Amino acid sequence: MNPNTIKEKGQGSIKIIAYSITYLFIFLSLIPLVWMISSSLKDASSIQAYPPKWLPTIPHAIQVQIDYTGQESKDAEFYEKDAMKATWYPWASNIRDSIGEVVIRGMKDGKLIYTAKTSGPSFLYGRTLVVPTTLFNDNLMNVKLPVIQANKLSTFQWFGDHGEIANELENSKELISTHFRDFYATSKYVSGKVQSIEEKPRFWSIFDSYLILDKVTKAASSNGSGFTHYFLNSVIVTLGSIVSQLLFGGLAGYALSFLIHNKKLNLVLVMFFLATLMIPDIALLIPLYLTMTQLNLIDTLWAIILPHTAWGIVIFLFKGFFDQLPRELIQAARVDGASEFRTFYQIVIPMSIPIFTVVSVLTFLPVWNEFLWPLVVAKSPANWTITVALNNLQYQGGSISENMLMASGVISMIPLLIVFITCQKFIEKGVAFTGVKG
Repeated sequence: MNPNTIKEKGQGSIKIIAYSITYLFIFLSLIPLVWMISSSLKDASSIQAYPPKWLPTIPHAIQVQIDYTGQESKDAEFYEKDAMKATWYPWASNIRDSIGEVVIRGMKDGKLIYTAKTSGPSFLYGRTLVVPTTLFNDNLMNVKLPVIQANKLSTFQWFGDHGEIANELENSKELISTHFRDFYATSKYVSGKVQSIEEKPRFWSIFDSYLILDKVTKAASSNGSGFTHYFLNSVIVTLGSIVSQLLFGGLAGYALSFLIHNKKLNLVLVMFFLATLMIPDIALLIPLYLTMTQLNLIDTLWAIILPHTAWGIVIFLFKGFFDQLPRELIQAARVDGASEFRTFYQIVIPMSIPIFTVVSVLTFLPVWNEFLWPLVVAKSPANWTITVALNNLQYQGGSISENMLMASGVISMIPLLIVFITCQKFIEKGVAFTGVKG
């Protein structure tokens, strides 16, 4: 044993307990995140399953082969309607099954006369348009086929007499295939004879809720704004707030550190900026709203950005960091005839990247997650940020399912993770230079 090493009694036990508690809290805090990501990959029925399922069910692709041999030849529109009946009716009847794609292959005299394909995202989007209920009839597809064609919900490729000889499909006996087979056997909506149904896993279909999210939210919106539009609004608001904080906060911190030499005045100004932290945000809600009303900025993105142009804590952090910079460089720049703006731009900013990063992150987090203020001033959906949109999506009823809500939550969280991962080193360095202890 090294004689210079002194260990207190029980030190090892305390360390084990401390690490165990830390890892336990990390594990518990990750449970909601894991559940949200997992639920975004599930189908709507799996989310509501009891007992709860942590892993998503892999969707399956269904291929149905229909034979028209012996029947009178019809035009392409007749077969397209028949293919849509063979796709949308059984899929809607078995909506709780995890289906990623349905492909219908029409055969006649051993030749392939058409193929029709419908993907999971298209069905999720078009179900309320085409088959809002499970009450079907022969004439329904006469009305719904133009809807399917206009929205490009299904693809139909017609070969006619030029089709190639196609091999028989492998007749699957799995659950979804059985459900489809039972539907065809008990209904007479499909004119052709169902020969075989093949079922295979389709892994990438677990991401269908992400692929269809923008289209569904755009259809549910009163003005046609989709999830991408709300996401871009949040990006614009957040970037505008960060730029204004860096510009005005940086200049104010520079002025307090290098331009105001009266110590009493400097102290009074610093205390004034710190005093603004004591004012609750909710107390400023009405004054800010009245101010934006007088400026005719209500229901604009500017109304969301302007209250975030300069925070007292940001000015304080900039001043704390600038106080650590060598005064000799600033004096040398002034002797060489550099203006204050040039000194700030060419000397102070390059040496202050860590604090600029810290301020960017400190601004990004609350502005990106802000809900109340955008909800108050952004009245129309065109100016909603992602937080306001998420709140509205949960009241859209059947058009927005739970897995789409979870997917929207995961997407909104991705910028936060990117910021933390990429800026962690600069945050630690910047906080160390500001003199702020934590």
